Amino acid sequence: MGPDGELAKARTLPASWYWSDEQFERERQGVFAREWLVAGPATSLTGPGRYVALDLCGWPLLLVVGDDGALRGFHNVCRHRAGPLAAAGEGTCHILTCGYHGWTYDLEGRLRRPRDFGEAADFDPDDFGLLPVQVERWAGLVWVNLDLSAPPLPVALAGLPAACTVVDVDRLTFAFERSVDLDCNWKTYADNYMEGYHIPFVHPELNREVDARRYRVDIEDGFCRHSVPTRDGAVNAGTWLWRFPNVALNLYEDAMNVERFVPIGPRRTRVVYTYFFGDVSPGAARRNEDVVAMSTVTLEQDRRICEVVQRNLQAGAYDTGRLSPRHENGVFHFQERVRASVTGDDGSAPRAPRR
Repeated sequence: MGPDGELAKARTLPASWYWSDEQFERERQGVFAREWLVAGPATSLTGPGRYVALDLCGWPLLLVVGDDGALRGFHNVCRHRAGPLAAAGEGTCHILTCGYHGWTYDLEGRLRRPRDFGEAADFDPDDFGLLPVQVERWAGLVWVNLDLSAPPLPVALAGLPAACTVVDVDRLTFAFERSVDLDCNWKTYADNYMEGYHIPFVHPELNREVDARRYRVDIEDGFCRHSVPTRDGAVNAGTWLWRFPNVALNLYEDAMNVERFVPIGPRRTRVVYTYFFGDVSPGAARRNEDVVAMSTVTLEQDRRICEVVQRNLQAGAYDTGRLSPRHENGVFHFQERVRASVTGDDGSAPRAPRR
């Protein structure tokens, strides 16, 4: 049976997948430890010694530019007894020193000074370097992958860069970032993003700008393309692209809003908007503010409906539902990707990522 036939009979993911602690950990390991994820804008990592420490889906990470100018990523975990190498945030350093017992590493992750370990038997500092992660730059963003055996980012992105050529993303300037925490599972928000079926009932302002009956989600090479006819003067006219598991690149005329839905627990999600503009001069301020204002209104409306849906998923009356073949092929694609990531294509447990 082809995808269309499967969609016609498809049931949604079980409600427990949207609040269970056990399911959340399966997804953390099966999805977020294996996929390329956006860590944030690349502007903080511009020269030797610059670093960013962050938590990404429960994984403490440290991204740092070495003396050789190369960008590297590590787990922000000392190899002695799991102390932190840097507090969350950004800065500049010349060495990495654990804040628990003072072990010292260079910016390439090699252990240089295991403090007061001179008497330890069979101890080779070369065996205790920092644990690496893959890290790359693309489209003004830093991307990371915890799985060392995963394909490199240019391969994993597949057709996405070509789809972004409607805007010269490399020419855009990072403007600012904002985040909002939602009381819902990350998949509740992702399901909502992956269809336009809800627009007439949830987004009245957006509904006045678009013909929601003709909203489409097309599954393309490594990404999904959202499209809908817009009316004259629509602020939301543009190209909306989504990549599994949790990043959307919303491209407008001379602007880009990168949207991430980052899980911070089984029932909590942080939605992060990262704005880039081709013109950040005072003369372009009004147009840029219009893009931000519309995304702010849309996010608040999505927050309200997703939090209600989350409460209903947890209440116990609902287990699974059906998907509309006309409107919810994007939801079907997303949910099938989640299923495959946590169970394996043959229903077995997926392989563990190599770290």
